[in-house]
Amino acid sequence: MKKLSCLFLAFGLLLPQAAHANRAEVMILPPRVVMENNDRYATIVIRNIGNATGDFTVGLQDMKMLETGMIVPLDPGEAPQYSAMPYLHITPKSMTLKPGETQNVRLMQRVPENLEPGEYRTHVNLRLVNDNTDAPANEAGKDAVIAVKANLVIIIPVIVRHGATTLSMGIADARLSHDAGGMPSVDMYLTREGNRSSMGDISVTYIPQGGAPQLIKAFRGVAVYRPIPHRFISVPLDETPKGVNLAHGRLDIVYAAQKKEGGKTLAEAQLSLQ
Repeated sequence: MKKLSCLFLAFGLLLPQAAHANRAEVMILPPRVVMENNDRYATIVIRNIGNATGDFTVGLQDMKMLETGMIVPLDPGEAPQYSAMPYLHITPKSMTLKPGETQNVRLMQRVPENLEPGEYRTHVNLRLVNDNTDAPANEAGKDAVIAVKANLVIIIPVIVRHGATTLSMGIADARLSHDAGGMPSVDMYLTREGNRSSMGDISVTYIPQGGAPQLIKAFRGVAVYRPIPHRFISVPLDETPKGVNLAHGRLDIVYAAQKKEGGKTLAEAQLSLQ
């Protein structure tokens, strides 16, 4: 089973198991690491939130963003662009965590002075290599217990910014569409220029003819990573109130930096519904 999203990747392999088999589960914070010019290290907290002891490995892995926004591994033989991996050291690289235990993992940055200004990125790869390690061994004559050996991977981005960085964002080809069930969405491209990535939130506000504006969708955590120049995004308008008629008026679309990064408007567009 494979699940993949903007800054999260998880693989789960589920083998036959007893009804009450224990399992290690993991939480990692923060979900995204940004290291600015003066940051020498960052700390990631890993916590076993399951009910079994787990063995974990931690490493760095270069990945790429597709135009669809998916984060995928590099193709075989593909060279990474603007990788932060050469400038980071991660420790520890393995650990065993009992249920409820936490482990701090430190990322240390060492960037050469002559490095070209801009943003560089890699990903922390947290892998559960063995769980249920504290399950008792089967005794002769007793029913067999099938242990779960889960292969779970969680990946979070690590961004290193060096020197002066620039970013210019835009919204292109915005349009209203509907799926087979009639659910409306706003489809668009977020365009990016500069030597850094963006992370922001999209808001869609309905402006009726002669009426008051009404926010109908907030879509959070949308990244456009360097080096791709644009990313396609479809924002479902699944929270539109029943009284809103999307056949008239207009939609105001705003892409803004997240509040923790200042909340500045990065791009905006208007979509006429007439």
